[in-house]
Amino acid sequence: MKEVIISELGKLVGLKLQYAGRASNLFWLGFGDIVEIIRRGRTEATTEYALHIQCSWRISLGNKIVVASRDFYSPSSEWDGDIEDFDWDIKGNNRFDERIKTFIKDNGQIKVLQIDSNEVGGLNVFLSGGYKLEVFPDSSEDDEQSEHWRFFNRKENSPHFIVTGNGIEKV
Repeated sequence: MKEVIISELGKLVGLKLQYAGRASNLFWLGFGDIVEIIRRGRTEATTEYALHIQCSWRISLGNKIVVASRDFYSPSSEWDGDIEDFDWDIKGNNRFDERIKTFIKDNGQIKVLQIDSNEVGGLNVFLSGGYKLEVFPDSSEDDEQSEHWRFFNRKENSPHFIVTGNGIEKV
């Protein structure tokens, strides 16, 4: 599995990280050139490559975690309400939204330097500036709902490369 992942995601080496964000607790990143695609009858500007992560992950710099998956569930520094009233899924409410916005703004020219992986679908994306994205599947589930992460090319509309509890799928 390790070699297949490194080969597939090796396409990212040298490409710029254009943006990152979330849909609920799915972390998405866009790499490469901005391309126009037609989606649901509308033309959209997006990146050529997308990485969607649905397991634990973190972006670190040296010995410091910059932003990580559990930040979805913590209030932003602007939060001044009661914790019982905190709704993590409202855009802008949580620590992830705050920290990823700052990370992207402060690191506008960040590029992928190297890809590494392991035999259980973990992924390390080494970025310029000393940053590292670590993706680590954290579930033993191995059914059809056990997606850890997926990688795909929007420009070519090719099959998605998906790492699950059952291994690699192309859909």
